[in-house]
Amino acid sequence: MKKILTSACIVLSLLIGPAVLAAESKPSVAAAAAAGSFAGEFAGDWLGDNGTGGTLKLTFKAGKEAAWTMEAMFTFEGANVPTTTKTMQIVGNKLTTVFAWEIQGTAASSKLMGELKGDQLEGTYESTTTEGAAKGKWKVARKPAGS
Repeated sequence: MKKILTSACIVLSLLIGPAVLAAESKPSVAAAAAAGSFAGEFAGDWLGDNGTGGTLKLTFKAGKEAAWTMEAMFTFEGANVPTTTKTMQIVGNKLTTVFAWEIQGTAASSKLMGELKGDQLEGTYESTTTEGAAKGKWKVARKPAGS
């Protein structure tokens, strides 16, 4: 009886195993295809709820082993502010990223949440500094290749 039960379990796992593996690979393939639509350079503007604003540039590139990288830069009071990407998550056409930055010795971070529709990427942001928090909206458009 034990041999029959063990044999049945082995046969069942051989039959179900490939189906489970195939099912697990489909979301990652779909996610990779969706993330591919983010590739390129985007440029536009950000506007805080307090009325401050500036330009915003985001660049998405395929990294090693299918990981994605993002570079971000924005302007504040006319000065370019470089950033360091801390996290980035792309699910379907939605982006969530956090990057750190510094202005005049004050360290801060911003969390951008947005959605890609065609060549337009837009959403909201929340920034945290030692002086407090700020919120607002941002919108960027994909730059044509070679520009």
